[in-house]
Amino acid sequence: MISIAIPSSSLINEKDEKLKAYKVGLIARAAVIFRVEKIYIYRDPLLDESDYIKDILEYLETPQYLRKSLIPIKDSLKYAGILPPLRIASHRPKHLKIGEVRDGVVRKVGPDGTAWVDIGVKALALLRGAKEATKSARVTVRVCSTNPLVVEEAEPPEYWGYKVEKVELRDVLNEDAVITSRLGRVPSWEEIKEIAGRQKITLIFGSPEEGVQSITRRLGIEIDAEVRNIVWNMIPMQGVATVRLEEAVYASLAIINFVKCSVGGMK
Repeated sequence: MISIAIPSSSLINEKDEKLKAYKVGLIARAAVIFRVEKIYIYRDPLLDESDYIKDILEYLETPQYLRKSLIPIKDSLKYAGILPPLRIASHRPKHLKIGEVRDGVVRKVGPDGTAWVDIGVKALALLRGAKEATKSARVTVRVCSTNPLVVEEAEPPEYWGYKVEKVELRDVLNEDAVITSRLGRVPSWEEIKEIAGRQKITLIFGSPEEGVQSITRRLGIEIDAEVRNIVWNMIPMQGVATVRLEEAVYASLAIINFVKCSVGGMK
């Protein structure tokens, strides 16, 4: 499982609201291109826009036909119209096919536990064999029949999107973490291969103004003493003064993805 961790101060240099939203959209696109399963937003007291970033990330990941049901109107989503679509497997068209897997939201639960799910068409679908269904819960289902409309709970058959979680930086500085930094050392192919082959990996990124090490020092976290994290420079010989956060996310994930898929057919 690949995860990324970005600071709540990720947008500290952006003043234009449209550019702020679009930058988060670019990070979301990078995440789904490289099949990231979790995006952590770690709190930076210098600027805590965790809720704003989380709102946009979750809005983009939610299938279009469920957004009205799951996402309330918020100021943070004022410029949602300029965000790049993710076009991931869970974002299905409205036309149904028997056997397909799609996301839905539980709209009604009867006294006997019978659940009815909105899967993006006019009629609600009967959720067959539901176990403790909760109203307004998001569920993944398989279409069993279209007339009558019946679905059953199912597991996603492929990459389905990411989850978003707000955390403290200390929470993600663990044995699965790789800190990306211009001040880090350039890893060898063998080192990247070992990391890419792990079951879990979290790439941690700094803010546009500070690297992860600077943030940890400001927060009083001793990286080497506490967790002995790997610190890598994933963009050596950079030809610009600074690499933007979204650019670092794309570059780092591309390297991990390439090595992961080049070694022994890893998935």
